[in-house]
Amino acid sequence: MKSLTSKYLIIALGLGILFHGTAMFFTLEETYDALIHLFFAEHYASNWSEPWSYKWYTGFTVMGYPPLVHQLLALLSFIAGLKFALFTFTLLLIILFITGVYRFSLVLTKNTKYAGFAAVFCVFSSVYIETLHVFGQLPTLMGVSLLLHVIPEVYNWVITHKKRYLISSLLLMAVMVCSHHVTPIFGMVFFIFPTLGLAILDKAKSNTGSYKEVKLMHFIKTLWGSIKQIIGFGLGSLILLIGCILPYWINTKNNPITQVPIPHGSRDNFLEVLSSGLVFFIIPYGIVICLLPYILYRLFSKRLICFGLSFSMLFLLGTGGTTPLPKLLLGENAFSILTLDRFTFWASIMSFPLVGELFYRLFKSDYKSYLRKQIGKIYYFGMVVSIGAIIAFFAVFTTNIGKFRPSQPQAIKMLPIVNFLNQDMHYKWRYLTLGFGDQMAWLSSQTNALTVDGNYHSARRLPELTTKAVERLENSKFRGIEGIGSLQQFLSNSNKFHLKYVFSNDKFYDPILFFTGWEKLVVLENNIVVWEKQNIDPLPTLLPRIDVADFQKIIWSFIPISMLIMLLLWTLLRYMFFPKLTDTLPNVKPTSLSFVKPMRIWNLIVFLTVIWFMQSSFKTYGIQNTPEHVVKHYYDALDFNFFEKAHSYLDMQSHKTLDQFMLEIAVSDGVLSSYAKLDSIVVKELNRKGDTCIVKAQTKWITPLESIDKTEEFKTIKRKDKWYIIPKEPSKYIPSNQFFDTPKVEYYNQGRRKITTQQTHHEDILPQPVVYVLNASLIQKDSAYHVIGEIQNLDYFPASIQVKAELYDGSNNLLASFSPKFQSKYNLSPYEVVPFKIDFEEIAWLTTNKSSESFNPQEFHPKEFKTIPNHFVIHVSSTVSTKNLYNAVQISAVQQSDNQNIIGELYNSGNKEVTIPQILISYKEASRLRWVDHAFVKTSIRPHRKVDFLIKPKLVTDIKVLKSTTKDCFINGMPNNEIEYIKDLSVNRLESTLDKNVIQNNNIQLKVNNFIGND
Repeated sequence: MKSLTSKYLIIALGLGILFHGTAMFFTLEETYDALIHLFFAEHYASNWSEPWSYKWYTGFTVMGYPPLVHQLLALLSFIAGLKFALFTFTLLLIILFITGVYRFSLVLTKNTKYAGFAAVFCVFSSVYIETLHVFGQLPTLMGVSLLLHVIPEVYNWVITHKKRYLISSLLLMAVMVCSHHVTPIFGMVFFIFPTLGLAILDKAKSNTGSYKEVKLMHFIKTLWGSIKQIIGFGLGSLILLIGCILPYWINTKNNPITQVPIPHGSRDNFLEVLSSGLVFFIIPYGIVICLLPYILYRLFSKRLICFGLSFSMLFLLGTGGTTPLPKLLLGENAFSILTLDRFTFWASIMSFPLVGELFYRLFKSDYKSYLRKQIGKIYYFGMVVSIGAIIAFFAVFTTNIGKFRPSQPQAIKMLPIVNFLNQDMHYKWRYLTLGFGDQMAWLSSQTNALTVDGNYHSARRLPELTTKAVERLENSKFRGIEGIGSLQQFLSNSNKFHLKYVFSNDKFYDPILFFTGWEKLVVLENNIVVWEKQNIDPLPTLLPRIDVADFQKIIWSFIPISMLIMLLLWTLLRYMFFPKLTDTLPNVKPTSLSFVKPMRIWNLIVFLTVIWFMQSSFKTYGIQNTPEHVVKHYYDALDFNFFEKAHSYLDMQSHKTLDQFMLEIAVSDGVLSSYAKLDSIVVKELNRKGDTCIVKAQTKWITPLESIDKTEEFKTIKRKDKWYIIPKEPSKYIPSNQFFDTPKVEYYNQGRRKITTQQTHHEDILPQPVVYVLNASLIQKDSAYHVIGEIQNLDYFPASIQVKAELYDGSNNLLASFSPKFQSKYNLSPYEVVPFKIDFEEIAWLTTNKSSESFNPQEFHPKEFKTIPNHFVIHVSSTVSTKNLYNAVQISAVQQSDNQNIIGELYNSGNKEVTIPQILISYKEASRLRWVDHAFVKTSIRPHRKVDFLIKPKLVTDIKVLKSTTKDCFINGMPNNEIEYIKDLSVNRLESTLDKNVIQNNNIQLKVNNFIGND
């Protein structure tokens, strides 16, 4: 009897531990999912039997994902922490996967040498490297590794009918179910069913003497003889699939996934979105693409025909949206929910045994002799080197793909953030991270503080999240307008979520934070900027949760680990008391070499396709071969801050040096220059004369405040077969004063003066500034309700205010509660007056089915009420402010054009550059406020410089005033009317003309709010 252990398996294990065991220390923490699994592991380590976590999404259940992998990580973390658990578990997973590939290959090839070469190949396969070192999908790898170990047990159970194989297969299935719920479901269809077919064919062949003699009746007869074994395994697997993770199925039934599908690159058309084709098709298959003729030739042999059909189906489903067939086969719902790269992953793994077989024949056996005889030793050696080079290229490229296009920000030191959350009871409020990538999960695993965001989108419960195709608020800018719109809802109405702190690792979000009422608090030692919103209520002592029955907690806490322990004990007993595995069937003889000619033709086609693709890519995406391309690449370089590359596209004969170009970039600021990401660009040729051409670029930019459409014309010139852009001349305006001073008043708040953990003493509490609601109205415009008004700071020191309006019906039932978004100013100088508008907006698409459309934050969704709003209540809270008080921008030269547009100039008389000026527009009628709007100026205003602005007035004739009163307005809990006497006593009420202009004929009042990005 021949042992099934191969020296190549030992080599594969050594190479796997050496290669992956070394690479994981450099890649694993930068993957998409690894830190998420550590977050779940920390939950189990802290609350093993509690399925509810408060840390993400205002609370969610961990029963939405099988627990075993996370529980194993939790157990290992007790030894030396979560990072130790991650690397130790990954090392064990590497061994499990390699041995699984070997055993699976042994079933398909019946040859230890072939299986050994397959095990060596899997170590360097790009699909495994991508799944581990790029995606970090530990449960997926755990599930597929166990599936590969199940296959030989199921095969031997059908062949021999020995119960020890049934017990092994069912225990492996149980552990697989507890590790990853998707793998056993699809694995049963695409791996187990073909294995059953293979076992029946092998058994029929043993009765007939050869596969040629096996006819349909022989197959059916043999199948009937093993039907009890097949049904027994099937029923056992079904019971385990349901029973081992029963709480998961109950949770899925009670809380079905009803959220808008999140776009995924695996569903793209790979011919249109080349980056998705690279990541989800080219890389997973790697060199397998070149070997497809042999793989299909072998899989569609009579013995492996079941696996051939399965591989074809997996290959087809893995093409995503390239063809309509995957959507037709899966259905609209499944296609939108599933990530289709899993099918490519399984198809690639299914090819491993045949790749190992081919490589052994190529390097050690008959194919080697054939090639050396046909093409000579030198060409044969060159071919072997080429194959090795392709495998090495895919392995190295895939391992380091994050270096070419980083998918994560630089590693963030979490200790300063953890310390901040722990001090002064900051953990009593929720926080939000921006620009952290998947490291937000690592922060959550190190602190008990709660965040309104999360990193497991299937567990989201808030309708503000589930109605948008946005995976995380943290990276909302990458979802463009839709992402920014989702973020706005949380930043504007932060009190609803007890959201007080934002940790920003990306200055892109600074404007939206400022204009929704947030203040920069401190810059931590790791360069993370902490933003704070004043007057946010702390979290209640008791938070809502969804409890489950005790039996579900018992199943979830103990069944997965129990199944693993049973599997380990059974494996130990099996190898102690049963004979070692032996090859019970003779080796399958090598197939003929009839695949050689199709292989040559196929690889010639692949080679020519690559050449054609490179040539067509140059024509389509060539940098300077056309005027349109040079303009597109110029914008692309500017968008990614590759300024040296952008300068290289400028005409050198214009004599604009790199220093001059960089200087012009440095002095240009504003929402478009500093806070915009290019969303789309269309370039058209307008006029070409000889070697010069005028082109028009129509661009759409995504900013944290709004989307901006911009049209610009460029003059290009051709020199030595390359097109260049002729640069434009910068503004020649020069301020009159080279050196000037500006007197100003500054404020400083000591905060807590005594070092104590006790409650703050009264002498350290500053009096709340006295503010007053001058007027307030409930209005209706179309079907939407709004509250508008004006607030004045009556105090002699600045005030930071937060405004909230509540709507009630005639029975005093609360209908809605909202805060202003952009139509207000949140930091008021002494005696300053500001308008405000509060929109009562429905959560977008909450009551409509628009899952196929893209959310637009500028699209207004009026709040729908079951009863008619009757009156309103306004709550204003104020605290002393020391920031964001720059008021040196003046409005001048205001006039109304012939087309009724308002044009004018903003002049900065101070000594700070205003990055984004905002103009608040108050529409009045007989000194009575009718409407409030806003406009952002696209360019910054440097000191002693001016910029032009243009405002298109809104029609406000269709506004219906429902109620105007300040009776139900409260200032820091005090009725507004009780403050009126303070207003009457105030003789210093100022209505500054420096930041306000009134156009008398239209009663439009303008006021400036200034964001200083570098303050």
